[in-house]
Amino acid sequence: MVRYIAPISALLCLSSTATAGYEVSSFRRESRLGSNYWNAASALDTNMETCWRINAEQPNEGSWISIDTPPAEIDKLGMVIGWAKDEVTFKDHTRIKTAKVEIFDIGNGSPELKAEATVQFEDQMGWQIVELPDTKVGGEVFGGKVKITVLETYPGKDFPSLAVSEVRIHLKEFPAETLAFQDIPSSEAEGHGGDQMMDGSARSFWASTEPTATFSVKAPGYGLSSLGIQPGPASYGRPKTVKITANQASITHTMEDTPGKMQWLLLPALVGYTGGAWGTVQVEIVDTYPGDAGGIAIAEIKMNAGSIEEF
Repeated sequence: MVRYIAPISALLCLSSTATAGYEVSSFRRESRLGSNYWNAASALDTNMETCWRINAEQPNEGSWISIDTPPAEIDKLGMVIGWAKDEVTFKDHTRIKTAKVEIFDIGNGSPELKAEATVQFEDQMGWQIVELPDTKVGGEVFGGKVKITVLETYPGKDFPSLAVSEVRIHLKEFPAETLAFQDIPSSEAEGHGGDQMMDGSARSFWASTEPTATFSVKAPGYGLSSLGIQPGPASYGRPKTVKITANQASITHTMEDTPGKMQWLLLPALVGYTGGAWGTVQVEIVDTYPGDAGGIAIAEIKMNAGSIEEF
């Protein structure tokens, strides 16, 4: 068993309820790439090109990873079941088919099993999200732990050992009510200022005179999980490619061209669960679906959280 806790310098950046620990049954050690290259951190880094690979001497079935969470309500499990660097690595390596998920409460300082479930995955690349029993974990200081144990696998074409690109625990979301601008949008059309994105009315909207834009927001007191963007009128450009940066990590989303519909975009999750972003969140609209009026229009933005920050 291998246990990891984030170094002190990293923990100083976390709220007192946030945790960044994990345990794994084993991982492959390799001197050429670094002894920790294949450890479970590679399944929590939002990078499909890396993966957690188990020790070749250990059986795939029975291998496990556990992830610490803050006090919150566990909602779903997201997983990329194989090494999804490309289609070749995905098929060459063994992948997870069925797993047992156990949810532990550590609110009193020691693990207490609160719920468990057996989940199945399709043999396909990309994120797969499965429902878990809605389970509240944690107290004033300690949170919970989710343990995923492999029960069945899809065999690899060339490599018998299991490889997993990403694992992510989804916490139950709720509105982050302190949402505010840190930096206003980089451009504004007359009569359509940035404050109209947060006025609670879809009839008013922010508009930019440029085809791209950047702004940043914050929501003090919350561990943030997703950003909601509701495009403005179809006569204006609508956000298409959106890059979100939080806690020095970035993720890029492609939005649907659906004027007036709120779309939710996940924030980067670097600690194994959603709802772990804090501080300033930068939003960059990289390109748009064109409109006759040019520029960009957004009617409303909102933010969801998965946990409460305590300082």
